[in-house]
Amino acid sequence: MTTLGAIASPHALATQSGQRVLHDGGTAVDAAIATCAVLTVVYPHMNSIGGDIQALLALPDGRTRALGGSGAAAAALSAQALRGHHASMPIHGVHPITVPGVIAAWGELHAQGGRLPWARLLEDAIALAQGGVPVAAALGRDLDALQERLRLDAGLFGVFFRPDGRVLRTGEILKQPALAASLALIAKDGPDAFYKGEVGANFVNGVRAQGSLLTRADLASHRSLWLEPLSTSFGPYEILTTPPVSQGFVLMQLLAAMRQMDLESADPSEKAATTLARLCAITADLRDRHLGDPEHARVDIDYLLSDRVIGDLVRRASDLSLPIPATPPLPRPSGDTVAIVAQDALGHSVTVIQSIFHAFGAGMLESSTGIVCQNRGAAFTLHEGPAVLTGGSRPPSSLTATLLRRNGAIEAALGCMGGKSQPQILAQVLMRLLAGTAPADALAAPRWVVGTFGQGNENVVLAESALGDAGRQALSQVGLPLVFGAERDDRAGHVQFVRRFPDGHFESATDPRGDGDQTLR
Repeated sequence: MTTLGAIASPHALATQSGQRVLHDGGTAVDAAIATCAVLTVVYPHMNSIGGDIQALLALPDGRTRALGGSGAAAAALSAQALRGHHASMPIHGVHPITVPGVIAAWGELHAQGGRLPWARLLEDAIALAQGGVPVAAALGRDLDALQERLRLDAGLFGVFFRPDGRVLRTGEILKQPALAASLALIAKDGPDAFYKGEVGANFVNGVRAQGSLLTRADLASHRSLWLEPLSTSFGPYEILTTPPVSQGFVLMQLLAAMRQMDLESADPSEKAATTLARLCAITADLRDRHLGDPEHARVDIDYLLSDRVIGDLVRRASDLSLPIPATPPLPRPSGDTVAIVAQDALGHSVTVIQSIFHAFGAGMLESSTGIVCQNRGAAFTLHEGPAVLTGGSRPPSSLTATLLRRNGAIEAALGCMGGKSQPQILAQVLMRLLAGTAPADALAAPRWVVGTFGQGNENVVLAESALGDAGRQALSQVGLPLVFGAERDDRAGHVQFVRRFPDGHFESATDPRGDGDQTLR
């Protein structure tokens, strides 16, 4: 509990950096940027300055805006060009690398609500990249699990493996001097250092040498987009989220259907789990059939959030005799994302979701810049539809930033990692908060997710092993195989939460599935 402001993230060192910024007179926006920057250093399996952002920003004057910080595919790339070589959109390698949007999004956020100098916000990230940081538990798990694939890329091997060829383990020191140099140039020259300057030129040259079609012109033409948030009522709150290319409308569909079914404050780990999990599966199918870049395809939000569609969701979720939509086996994003939430006494609230899509993104690190390349382009398809790969278009984004407004004022900021499951995770946490559960307990409670978590990447319900008998019984009736993960499973997401009280105090909570609890360091 604080009076100056509050920030939460999945890594304690990143959160501490944001707290120092608040104490130095910075806004919640400044604190979020500093935290985001540190996370690119300490959680490189989940995010990078080579990744993307979706964010929500509430300003002291009452305005609330959504920031679309996704980058586009190379202008020269097309589905037709890849069809002759690939049956489906590649997951790794150069072709799913899209224009990074992170640095431009930081710049846009800073211009709207920053107070401290830009360079000050990158100081901690530069120092940690240069001096080294202990490998966090979540990073260590992914390094161990994915080491054979990581060995295939010279850039990743040079950073995440010891000279004797062994992968770094949890607690060992990770140093990233090339990334430190890139961050230092960005601190000095601002976002232009990447989109029009030396850092971006080196990055493009490095990925083009491996076959990418990205050009310096692709970087120079990148723009973040300020958009109107989507919103719906849920209990006493108005829930705000990000519009396409974000999948935020899926969260809106879930909440609207749950409102009709009187599930707003039900327990998601008991009887209600049957209907809710069916809703999650059906809305995920709708997302995959409708989401694309609104600048290149028609995404009819009015239709997707219409009474007709919501009523159909309720009918299909309630009737257990109706089958769940068939989903072809698809590679599952792992690692993928970080969430940062912050508020201050001035009236700023911000949720930033920052990502490289799969763990270690495209499976490539550009050596001269130290930048891990995202593979957000893997969300494209090579077949006709709103998400078909088109040069210059932005891929569908799983990033779902959230703010909670009550009686006209922003009360809380909420965000999570979890790939396509983010709306499902957020809905479960919101249900618990509405039932009066303390935020820390709401974040720690057992969760489940619907997605391609089966042994052969088929669609299943994945439940944490801590789930009780009532939840297990309810989920067994969904119509999908039920499988169990760890007691606290990374695949169930890392959730972050901050809340402002009317008396001026702030509360924060971080998910125990991550590394954000400073008492555990």
